[in-house]
This record gives sequence, C-alpha cells and structure tokens, in this order.
Amino acid sequence: MIYFLTILFPVLGAIAGTFLRLGGRATGCLFALAAVPALLLAALYPPGVSVDWLLLGTHLELDDARRILLMLTGLLWAVGGLFGGFYLAEDPRLRSFFVYFGGAMAGNFGLLIAGDVASFYTFFALMTFASYGLVVHTRTDTARRAGRIYLVMAILGELFLITALYFAVLRADSLLLRDLAPALAAAPDGWWIFLLGLIGFGVKVGAIPLYFWLPLAHPVAPTPASAVLSGAMIKAGLVGWMHLAPVGLVDWSGIALLMIVLGLTAALGAVAVGLAQVDPKTNLAYSSISQMGLMTALLGVGLYGEVPAALLLPAVALYAFNHGTAKALLFLGTALPAKVGGAWRPVMWGGLAIGALSIAGAPLTGGLWTKYFLKTFLGDSALPGTGIFLLLLTVSAFATTVLLGRFLHLLSRIEGPARSQAPSYFFPWLVLLAAGGWWTLSPVLLPLELSEHVTKGQPLAAVYLAPASLWAALWPVAAGALFFVLTLKVARLNRWPSQQPLVPPGDLLVPILAVGRFLVGRVQAGIDGIARSFSRTTSPEAVLYDVFEMPQTKRITGGAEHFLRQWEVAGLSFLLFFIGLLFLLR
Repeated sequence: MIYFLTILFPVLGAIAGTFLRLGGRATGCLFALAAVPALLLAALYPPGVSVDWLLLGTHLELDDARRILLMLTGLLWAVGGLFGGFYLAEDPRLRSFFVYFGGAMAGNFGLLIAGDVASFYTFFALMTFASYGLVVHTRTDTARRAGRIYLVMAILGELFLITALYFAVLRADSLLLRDLAPALAAAPDGWWIFLLGLIGFGVKVGAIPLYFWLPLAHPVAPTPASAVLSGAMIKAGLVGWMHLAPVGLVDWSGIALLMIVLGLTAALGAVAVGLAQVDPKTNLAYSSISQMGLMTALLGVGLYGEVPAALLLPAVALYAFNHGTAKALLFLGTALPAKVGGAWRPVMWGGLAIGALSIAGAPLTGGLWTKYFLKTFLGDSALPGTGIFLLLLTVSAFATTVLLGRFLHLLSRIEGPARSQAPSYFFPWLVLLAAGGWWTLSPVLLPLELSEHVTKGQPLAAVYLAPASLWAALWPVAAGALFFVLTLKVARLNRWPSQQPLVPPGDLLVPILAVGRFLVGRVQAGIDGIARSFSRTTSPEAVLYDVFEMPQTKRITGGAEHFLRQWEVAGLSFLLFFIGLLFLLR
C-alpha cells in the first residue's frame, strides 16, 4: 500500500492546492507531508508489489541504489515544498506552481519505484513535462525561451530513450526492468541499444554534448524548483542508465572509456564555463553538469566487467545523494542573502560553505567519502589510463573549489537587510543543512557489502579519518580556495567578470543556432530562386505537369518512395525533424 501512497500523495496535494485555495504556507506544509510516504518507503524497504490490471502490468519495487535515491528525493521534495510555500506565498501563480510541482514530484517518485518499463516511462514522461511548468513559471521572455529549448531537448531525449527501451524489451522478452541489463549483456547488439539509452537519458543528466538546456532552464525557475530540478530530477537520467547498464556482466571497454572520458571532460569543462558566469544560479547549473560528469565516469567503470552491480550502483547513488543534498542547499541558499540579517547571517554563510565543501569533497564531509568510492573503483580497475583519470579527479576537486568559491563571492555581492531577521523559509533550509551529505556514512543508507569492499575490512572511521585520506582531500580544496582568493584580491590577477558573462549561458547552443540560421538562410534562398524561375514562366502548371509525367521522373519518385519507407530512414527523418524544432522554437 505504501508504494501507491508514495505516488498518490503528491497528486492529491496538487489537487488540494488547486481547489481548496489554501495559502502558500499551508500548501507548502501539505507538500512536505506528501513526501512522508516516500521517506517511510525508503526507510522501511518493504518487498515489491504487482498489479496486473494496471497499464501492461504494473510492478513496483526498490533495490539498494534506488532506495538511496528515493530517500534523497523524498527529502528534497519535502524541503522544497515547505520552502516554496513560504517563498512564493505572495506569488499570484502560486496554485499553478504547485500543480506542476505535484506532477513532477509524483513522476519523480514513481520512476524510482517502478519495476516495469511501462510504469517507468509513464512516470518519467510525467516528471519531464510537468517540469516544463516549473521552468516557465515566471512567464518572462527568458523563461519562455528556456522552456522551449528544454521542451525540444526533452522530446529529442524521449525519442532515443523510448527506442532504447523498446529494443531492450524485445531482447529481454520481458517488461521487467531488472531483466533488461542481463539481456543487453547477452545480446550481440546490446552495446548499441545501451548507447541509444546513453543518449536519451543523457539529456536529463546533462551529459556532454546534450547539456546546454540545463544552464538556461534551472536559473529561470523559481528557487525551490531549481533546487529539486538540480538536486533530484536530474538524477532521473542516472536511474535510466542504471536500469540499462549491464554492470559487472560485460567487458565493453570502448563504452566504458567513452563514459569516463565524457564524464571527466564534463567535470572540468563545465567548471571552465561556469567560472565565466555572473549569475549565481547559472554558476550552480554548470557545477551540476560537472558533478554529473563524475557520476557518469563512475558508472562507466562498471562497464569494464570487474565491479559487481551490487557494489557499484549503490556507490553511484550515494554520490548522487551527497551531491543532491548539497546542491539543493546551495540553490535554496541563493534566496537567503537578501533576506537574512544580523546574527543569522553567519549561520547562513556557514551552511553555504559546508554545502560547497561537501561538493568539492573536503575532509569531514560526505563528499570525501563518496569521492573515495570513485577513487577505489578506478584504482581496482584494469582500464587503461586509470592513473591519468585519478589525477584528473584531483584536478576536478581543485576546479570545483574554485567554481564554488566564485559562487559564494557572487552571493556576497548581494546586500543584506539592515536589521536582524530570518525569513520563514530560512528554517526549512536549516533542516536540509542538518540532513546533509553525512548520511552517506550512515548504516541507514550505506550497504554493508559496499562498506566492507571500500574499507577492506577496516573500521569505517579508520578509513574516513585516516591522515592519508584527509590530506588527499584537503590539499586540492585548500589550493583551490587559495587560488581563488589570490585572483580575487590581487588586482593584476583579478579578471573575473562582474556585469556580463564571458560565455553566454547554454554556451553550445550559440554555435548550434548560428549553424541553424545559416542553413535556414540557404534553404530559403534556394526556395526564393525556384520561385523566381517559375515567375518567369508563362505556365508553371504546364511545366510541372510535363516534368512529373517524364518516365525518368517516375522512376526516381518510385525509388525515393521505397527508400523513405525503410524504418532507418524514417527514424533519422524523425530525429532531424526534432532538431529542426530546436531552431524554429529558439
């Protein structure tokens, strides 16, 4: 029963928030309560349930990895709902916001507990399209543009992921998600089907080169929506990858290297672009792309055939838990500097610093522990170049510290109130601070088998507090902090942009749209030329009739019709159609 309540409560919250005309605070409390079944489900971990008459046969269940992610999402949606109720209490579109909020919340919970493909895709689509309402909530031109780009990329991702799921179901001869990965491991074309899923779910993850919608959509959404978009919903693509990835069953060295290279490229490249931004939320959006890149690399390690899924997937989920709680803390924190004053202000800055340090992997944070997973699995792997990858992880910690130092500096430019005060939404933020990434070390979340593998039988504290572990985590963060302070305080080194970003948000979108405009211009010029040539002909209809009746024309059109009927051509045309939408809706 609790499985169905997990999905039903957010839907009921959206309905109640619409028809009962509750105030913002009451609605926020309502959605905090709506997340309680999800949190209880993650804590109790009951066996799965099946309902044969629903959809194609609905099966709901959890495993270790998804239980961790459900605890994360339950926490973030509860805090996000409570924060949003206070933060948007005077917003005229409050009811509209919570309708979309409830739909996205139900979809996010549902895709995590879905055990069959039909349910998973239904909830994934519900979350995706309900999120559009959160992105365009303010109805500004910037929000509408970001919403159009988000929608086009979402539909493009749906095209790939539903194709991957369709072929995976055919290979498995089963609709159960747990049967897909073993079937792909045994299928000769399994790697190709996984690659389709890698692209489809990569849109949601923000993987290179599909990420450019993310720094446009996340910053324009209201602050509580940004927190759940980056902290919880972006992890939905990661869950899709987990279902399709035959971790520990294959030796796909090519795809493993591809994921690790793309992941580490995102980890470092997104930092470089994020440093060029002047909006704190855009800076955080690029930080999310960077951290999701590290999770991509960690999952890629499992496709080299040496790490069991029972170890790797919970490790990926724990990494996501630490990132999700810390990133939501920072996103919600962007609303605080202008409102929090007096004695509460040091508490605010201390909490923001803890969130930033946890993402960077500083000592005594959950980030140290979760990044230790990645180092452990990379060190155990026989993949070529692991030494370079481990070095790049250290560089990533340095770069992340600089990026989040830049974030804190951007926030510090916001002037606080003259008197001591703390808005009502400051206290849900403190709840999230208290329930942060340290949970990644808790027996409630940390599977015993994973803990024993990583610690090699030593006590957890002996590894977590070992001088070598602390020093390895400390010096890149300290070096990054020192580098940022020097570039900020030394006039000759200070080249940080202050008014306009050096690189426009959604950086890759700029050349894509430029190429699109060029191609549209060439096509339009060709159409105009044809129109002019016909305008000089006394009888265009007669000329066209003669051309169509020629035997050569009939042979060409017959062959073209046969060619276009092939499913490969139709699928490619469908893909090009959605790429065209990206340019038309820009």
